[in-house]
Amino acid sequence: MVLNAMKLFIGIDGGATKTIARVEREDGTLLGIGKAGPANIRLDPLGAWASIQKAIAAGAHPIPLADPQYQWHCGAGLAGTQVPEAIAGFLALDHPFPHFYIHSDGYTSCLGAHGGANGAVIAIGTGVVAYQIEGEQVTRVSGWGFPQGDEGSGAWLGLAALQQTLQWWDGRRRETPLVARVFGHFQRDGEALIRWANTAQSQQFAQLAPLVIATAQGGDEGAIALLTEAGEEIGKIWQALVARQEKPLPCSLLGGLAAPLMPYLPTELRSHLVPPQGDAAQGGVIFARREATRATA
Repeated sequence: MVLNAMKLFIGIDGGATKTIARVEREDGTLLGIGKAGPANIRLDPLGAWASIQKAIAAGAHPIPLADPQYQWHCGAGLAGTQVPEAIAGFLALDHPFPHFYIHSDGYTSCLGAHGGANGAVIAIGTGVVAYQIEGEQVTRVSGWGFPQGDEGSGAWLGLAALQQTLQWWDGRRRETPLVARVFGHFQRDGEALIRWANTAQSQQFAQLAPLVIATAQGGDEGAIALLTEAGEEIGKIWQALVARQEKPLPCSLLGGLAAPLMPYLPTELRSHLVPPQGDAAQGGVIFARREATRATA
């Protein structure tokens, strides 16, 4: 490393489908944003490193990756960090970054959403996870996976819609607009539905969530009831966060289902909602700057 080398701060948002790296100079000037494939350190640590380095290289161009003329400070929010052994195994692999700080993607999302200030986020997509930062206190609620958790998520909605359809198919429930829409999704072929249901994962179940939303917009009581229940589950997550707050905090909703579920959320939660200021990659930069400051304190 060159003495008094210029610093670069890199925020990395590594998820199950893609990796985004935001590269900033020390003065906050954006050098670039790079993208690459998935970065799940539990499922594929070598692949995660490959994606991270590819994304950083694209964002830092024309500066060569890990150029010793610079200090590279990386703040990474990555999928798979809920397993401590995965973090240790990932960091033990060979890589060119002596200043590489790692946390969950939910943590960096929360940092980015509130510009580094105290606050909470609830991300509602295929799954559901909530993070809250208040000083040094970090709280996580939900995000325990599907089907054992993720209540209120896209996968949860899809499973509930499928269950109603199966109950109709064998005579336990009347056909409703939601049932008709879901069954139509499978070309009204019950055997095809059964085959799909026995192999589908959370991402596939979440593909049925838009059918629930569209049917609710048409006034179907069954679909509206499911969205209402989903809103109540998100409300429970918020209450769990509130119980750990020393003082009231703002909350940002993230994810593809945030907007569709907004009308079904409890009034108290909606009164605390604020738009996110930034994304997880920006949160990663904040994380990197904080850790670099601590290292020199």
